[in-house]
Amino acid sequence: MVAGLSGLGSPRVRLWIAFGAVVLVLCWLIRTAVIHASSYYLTVDELAKKGQAAVGKPWTVSGTVVGRSVRWSPARETLVFDMQDESGHAKLHVVFRGPKPDDFDRGWPLVVTGTLRADGTFNAQQLLVKCPSKYEAKSGTYTAVN
Repeated sequence: MVAGLSGLGSPRVRLWIAFGAVVLVLCWLIRTAVIHASSYYLTVDELAKKGQAAVGKPWTVSGTVVGRSVRWSPARETLVFDMQDESGHAKLHVVFRGPKPDDFDRGWPLVVTGTLRADGTFNAQQLLVKCPSKYEAKSGTYTAVN
């Protein structure tokens, strides 16, 4: 045996080393999950600020469609459009190959998942139209009837 490691042969020491390794792996998994869960998606502006560091990496981006930028080719199932964030400062050119979502033309918020090319085009593999969930009550006074 190597000098100084003779105590590692005992079952109790090996058990504690294994337990410590499992705890370290669990801590790393929890840390990774928290980091990814805390930033589900970026806005268009946040992606633009990443610059060339964002190229070639997978991203999930939220925004809205820029009016009159939509081009749909049913024969090739290709949807090309520009999207922007709420501020309207940054724009992202998006290409999605797949069926056009039913509610795409309603102007609802979108979430796209894909990769950014060096030319600034975002190749979306997934496109999700978010349904507005904000409840706005009508003004006025209402009385409950039994």
